Amino acid sequence: MTESELNRIMMKTRLFSGFRPEVCARIRRLSKATLRSCAAGESLAEEGGIVDFFGIVTKGKLLCEKNSYGGHVELIGHYAAGDPVGLDIACTVTQRCPFRIICPEEAELLTFRYDALLRVCAPHGVLYERLAVNLIHFLANENIKKLYKIDVLYKRSLRERILVFLRNIEARTGESVFRIHMSREQFAQYLGVNRSSLSHELSLMRREGLIRFRKDSFELCGPR
Repeated sequence: MTESELNRIMMKTRLFSGFRPEVCARIRRLSKATLRSCAAGESLAEEGGIVDFFGIVTKGKLLCEKNSYGGHVELIGHYAAGDPVGLDIACTVTQRCPFRIICPEEAELLTFRYDALLRVCAPHGVLYERLAVNLIHFLANENIKKLYKIDVLYKRSLRERILVFLRNIEARTGESVFRIHMSREQFAQYLGVNRSSLSHELSLMRREGLIRFRKDSFELCGPR
């Protein structure tokens, strides 16, 4: 991956928004950021482990999972190309990971040491201030994502959970046809149900003309 491509990836993230390409390159060099390749099934962090780094996904995707009672796996979140991973954990006092971060497929990350990034930016007041403001925006956005999920899981019926989740994505993307970027199994884990129950309900909803879908692409057809 070229320097200019890495600059573009950084500048598209909420954390480095407003930074010039040459500044991004300098930050990578001084903080000794590295490009890390991850194999399918590889774990970047285990539940309870220390996460003192964060990465920006440059290729593939990552998942955050947590084991629940009964051996079930709950999907906490997923990250695609351009998304920062682990930053919200690295910002905490303990830096202790509350879930597992894994690669379901081959992936690549641009990784930073959190403390090294702060040291690099600290001597430059304007740069540090910009980083701090962007970090606040990032953490606020992550908090809103969690509130959206709480709103979904608060619903009693599976159909309500599905509709609220899809309506949130439709509103966020502004598209009538949108992708959820999850497999059916991952979608079920996110909603806290088993895959067969989800598949059955989706089929019923399609039959009733409420939704259309193909793989992870969905369209809401019923009343809003």
